[in-house]
Amino acid sequence: MISLTQSSGLDLIKHRINVNGIAPGVVDTPMWEEVDALFARFENRPLGEKKRLVGEAVPFGRMGLPEDHTGAAVFLASQDSDYVVAQTLNVDGGNWMS
Repeated sequence: MISLTQSSGLDLIKHRINVNGIAPGVVDTPMWEEVDALFARFENRPLGEKKRLVGEAVPFGRMGLPEDHTGAAVFLASQDSDYVVAQTLNVDGGNWMS
C-alpha cells in the first residue's frame, strides 16, 4: 500500500490530485474478541491474554482506538495538507517509525 500511495501520488499530483495514506497499527475493534478467542483456543491461552499482550507491546502501551485515527484523516482531507504528497502517515502508537 505504501508503494501504491507513492506511485499514484507522484503520478496524480500533476492533475492536482493528492494521494496520501494512513497506516494504522493494531486497532482495538470488536473483531479482536474473535481473534483473541482463536489465540486462546489454538495457543491454549486464557481469554483476553493475547489482546492484552499485543496492546502492551505497542510503545504507547495500548492498542489504538478507531478515534485515534480521526485527526490524521481530517488533516489529510483538509487544505492544511495540500503540500503533502505521496506520504503514508503512521498512526500506530510508535510501532513503526519511518
